[in-house]
Formats: sequence, C-alpha cells, structure tokens
Amino acid sequence: MKQFDYQLAFSRNHGITNNKEQLTLKNSTVAIAGMGGVGGDYLITLLRTGVENFKISDFDDFEMGNFNRQYGATMSTIGQKKMDVMRELALDINPQANISTFGEGINKHNLDEFLNGVDVFVDAVEFFEIKTHQLIINACMTRNIPVIFGVPLGFGVGVLIYTSKGMLFDDYFDLDYTSPIEHQVLKMSLGCAPAGFHLKYVDPNSVNLSKRQAPSFASGCKLATGIVITQTVLAILHPDELKPIPHYTCYDARLNRLKKGYLFMGNRNPIQKLKFQIARKLLKI
Repeated sequence: MKQFDYQLAFSRNHGITNNKEQLTLKNSTVAIAGMGGVGGDYLITLLRTGVENFKISDFDDFEMGNFNRQYGATMSTIGQKKMDVMRELALDINPQANISTFGEGINKHNLDEFLNGVDVFVDAVEFFEIKTHQLIINACMTRNIPVIFGVPLGFGVGVLIYTSKGMLFDDYFDLDYTSPIEHQVLKMSLGCAPAGFHLKYVDPNSVNLSKRQAPSFASGCKLATGIVITQTVLAILHPDELKPIPHYTCYDARLNRLKKGYLFMGNRNPIQKLKFQIARKLLKI
C-alpha cells in the first residue's frame, strides 16, 4: 500500500509558498461551519493547500437537489451525512489530517469547543441561518479569529472579511431581528454584494426569500471557493493583507466585472437603504 508523503504531495505549492510558510499551513487549524454548497469545496481546497487540522460541522444529509453545486453530492451519497462524507473524502486526500466533527451544527453550547485553538473560521453556514452567522462571527471577533465569508450569487460572488480591526456584524448589516426573515435575508445579501452585478440577469421570480429559495450555480460556488480559500491562506500567512468590513469584494464572471469597495456605514449607508427599498419592490416583499 502506498504511504502518504506530505512533502511530495504539496511540493508544487513551493514557489508560491516557501518551506516555513508550508509548515505554518500544515500546523494551522481552520474551522468550517457547513459542508454543503461551498463548505465541502472549501474543505477539499484547503486540504490541497496543505492545511492538516480542521473542525467541521453540518447536520444535514445529501439529496439530489444538491447535485448542481455541492462537492460531495453523488448518487452514492444520497441520504448520507454531508459532514461524514466530506470527512472521508478529505482523509482520502490526506490520511494524516486531523478533522474534528460537530454533527449537531454550531450553537451556544458547543461554540467554545468549536473555536478553541482555531486560527481562521470559514463561514459556510446556510445563508438563511442569520442568527448562527451572528453567533459564530461575534464569538470570533472577541477571540481575535479572522472570519472569511463568501456568498455565491449567479455567476459571481461577494466576499467579506471580519477581523477585530473592522466593523461588527450588527453594525455592518444593520438588521432588525423583529422584521420578517425575508427582509433580514435581503438586507444581509445586499451587504454581502453591494455591487449587485447578479441582479442584471437573475430572474427575480426564481427568488422566494420567505420560503428560503434562491437560485445558485456551480461556477459561482467555484469562484467563491477560489477567493475564500485564497483569503483564508492570507489570514494564516499574511494577515496584514486582509481588508475587513466595511471593505468588500464583488466579482461576476459573466459580466467580467470586479469591484473592491468600501461600504461606509455598512447597510446604514443611505445608498444601501435606497437599494433595500428598490429590491423589496422588485421581489414584492
């Protein structure tokens, strides 16, 4: 049986990383909440950078509706736990990897254990679970753990980074937790992608936020993976290069448009408030 060789497996990284940096990646711990639309791909891609220590969570099973975008969704994995499938795939790439699992998702009872010893948190929580995003991100901010968050949108992606040098989650998104969930989700999506490139071609009739329905596409998820994992590696090796919120990055491959902006005041920005009202009328919510 062939033996795993870390040095050989990741030798092609050298020239982009040096020996010291590769060792830093090897010894780092990354937490990823969510193994679905983008989280599974995040795990696999980080493994291929040479990271060996992970904490992952998901309580959901694979189903056929996941086939258009989720890394571990295949005929043979329908009905299986996403977290278990992805852990097995990860260990088939690097059998030396240390992967702790949290099969009930992340909540206030296991949050400390999930974040203990973590260098970076990658947020792949189901987008509609706003309170879970808030819970984990706020905890990371108090622990000085950088957070990388990417949202696939059509053929593009919006990316946000949270560090102790940036705005707080609630200050940036300005959410009213007493309002209908569709209003909260809409406001959060506008904060994740202020450029709104995808609005030029996504059919608004395909969106029903009250029923947690929104379209997704594989290439948008792959774009999210490329940018999010790059920023995760930077968080480990070159943290001074991170630009936290209210900085944001939006890229759309169909329109070939990139915008790296600074959303002053977050969603409290008057232009964002206007966008929110326009989007509500467009989506009829």
